[in-house]
Amino acid sequence: MKRSFTIYSLGMLVLLLASPHVVRAQSATPATPATPAVPAKPASKTETKSKPHTVKYDLNTASKDQLMKLAGVDEATADKIISERPYKSKKDLVSKKVMTQAEYERIHAHVMVKSDTQAAPKKTGR
Repeated sequence: MKRSFTIYSLGMLVLLLASPHVVRAQSATPATPATPAVPAKPASKTETKSKPHTVKYDLNTASKDQLMKLAGVDEATADKIISERPYKSKKDLVSKKVMTQAEYERIHAHVMVKSDTQAAPKKTGR
């Protein structure tokens, strides 16, 4: 009985001595830093739920390959977009009957018309 008490006591002593090393080893590993809280931006009316960094193509300068990357734009539609240039606004796609309203709704967040291409140079009377 005395021998089992000694073995039990030694086992407990080993556990007590080893436990600070286990706790220290666990706390030594760096915890993943929490990302800082960023205040949410108020949603605007024109903002759509899409990828955070969406590439927008200018309707007046985009290549055929770039236009074909847009959802629902095939080769024929890309050719129509190019042939109806210049655009004053992206809504011209519907008003010029290049595409339907439903097709426009799919791509309107991914296209733009730059302001410097909107104003066509005025012809002088000379």
